[in-house]
Amino acid sequence: MKQALYILAAAGVGLFLAQAAVAQSAPIVVLEYPTFAGETVDGVNSDHPFIENANHSVKHKVAEAETLSHIITNYYGDSGLDLSVVKMAIVKVNKHAFVRGNANFLFADKVLHLPSLNEIRDLVLGKSSGKGSSSGGGRSDQIYFIGG
Repeated sequence: MKQALYILAAAGVGLFLAQAAVAQSAPIVVLEYPTFAGETVDGVNSDHPFIENANHSVKHKVAEAETLSHIITNYYGDSGLDLSVVKMAIVKVNKHAFVRGNANFLFADKVLHLPSLNEIRDLVLGKSSGKGSSSGGGRSDQIYFIGG
């Protein structure tokens, strides 16, 4: 009886070792990201025009069937910046080019202002850029009550 238990236990250990060997032979995927010329330790590409000159900005006319993601990739793609922050900044400074401020609904033939690093920083910090009428008494900063 004891011999039978030892044989079953040995068979169980053998089966376990066989399964462990199969599990170890499964392929492993290692992701490696390419580095760009001029890239620093923190991932920011110092040779990129938007990084090299913090006041660099560009105007871009939206082509038919072009998306905001395409535009961001073309202009900011290899800069090392967080592209989700860049996306929000572009939508914020170009309200005229988006349906109800939705980044997924971009009008064709609109001219976008692609903000500089300093403009993006000011948006993130809540500073006014001086371009809008946020403090100038324009209609956009007033509330009107109509009716009785």
